[in-house]
Amino acid sequence: MTDVVVRVSRRGETIVAGTAHFTRERRTVTTTFTYDTAYLAAAGNLPIDPALPLFSGNQYLPRLPGAFGDSAPDRWGRNLLVRRERQLATEERRTVRSFDDVDFLLGVNDETRQGGLRYSLPGSDVMLSPHTDVPRLVALPALLRASDEVAADGEEVAAYKRLLAAGTASLGGARPKATVQLADGALGIAKFPHQSDERDVMAWECVSLDLAEVAGIDVPRRQLVKVGDRHVLLLARFDRSGTVPGAERIGYTSAMTMLEETDGVSRDYIDIAEHLADFSAALRSDRRELFDRVVLSIALHNTDDHLRNHGFLEVPGGWRLSPVFDVNPNPDLAEERATSIAGATSASDEAAGLHELAAVMGIKDEEAQARVQRVVEAVGEWRGVAIRYDVPDSEQRAMGAVIDDRVAHLRSRFGL
Repeated sequence: MTDVVVRVSRRGETIVAGTAHFTRERRTVTTTFTYDTAYLAAAGNLPIDPALPLFSGNQYLPRLPGAFGDSAPDRWGRNLLVRRERQLATEERRTVRSFDDVDFLLGVNDETRQGGLRYSLPGSDVMLSPHTDVPRLVALPALLRASDEVAADGEEVAAYKRLLAAGTASLGGARPKATVQLADGALGIAKFPHQSDERDVMAWECVSLDLAEVAGIDVPRRQLVKVGDRHVLLLARFDRSGTVPGAERIGYTSAMTMLEETDGVSRDYIDIAEHLADFSAALRSDRRELFDRVVLSIALHNTDDHLRNHGFLEVPGGWRLSPVFDVNPNPDLAEERATSIAGATSASDEAAGLHELAAVMGIKDEEAQARVQRVVEAVGEWRGVAIRYDVPDSEQRAMGAVIDDRVAHLRSRFGL
């Protein structure tokens, strides 16, 4: 049994939300959570997780709560922690420790932990895990080299230490990345290329975000930079306000948590749209923003749209869609999407699914047509943006064929 005090940072103030009791057996974790009486009594406090409603007494979950998972490392961060442990065990001539979900949760640097949840041991005000030195942009070449070493399963312990010291384990996703301090002092993410990439993935992601912004979709602040001859994508963290150290935290949760699902489970955009009614602080706006993002996803053939790749930020009275992220065009037109659109997962059925999704969201045909037109007109300018970011001609031809096909498909099905 491990007891952890769970705190919530909101508008610059950190308060105790409750206590989590973790039972850990053979790398399996169950959770008993109890809200603090003062947290329950205070007006305006939200449940820390949809599966943990606001009432007194013990609440049991047969896993780590989804909200805790959102503030814990995903594949890239977990790999860093595990690889460092293996190397240290070898150096210290001891047995390698096996990590469970609680180890990963508490091993993240507090300064860079995603969202507004924070953790400490009972009787202590020290947040877990302390001691982070967020590097400035001048460190990008060294961070990229460390990322390459880790991605290649290298043996250099210094590479793992460099990335972990920067608070990188707090970041989600599977791709190489590091936490950085942007030029204006804001907390940011540096997303790196992988040596096995068959295309300039970082440039294409930046192209996609630029097109999304032109379409009126909320996007994070970003910059594509060259490190040597390779592109690195810098993104401002949208779960922080201000500069580091001490940036104000903003609560964050994934669609996976909001739908009370787990990794590997596929759902439908209709499910997300319907659940918005339960927690959105601006339902009409969020549904239309979500609709536009689905149109963008179709137009770019962004198929890796699983539930972790949709998020929400805490606002007074509820949650709002976070800026869009992890939007990557896929040159394989035959690949199906992770999140279905009214049951449609293949390219040929997506527009029909989009019509049905619009109806569920209360978007009438004329408005849906106008919203589709705005997005496809923005995406139709992809070539100029790709040229601006020095995307090779060969990649433009391969990716452009798919994007042009998807844009034409939407135009045809919506009478544009």
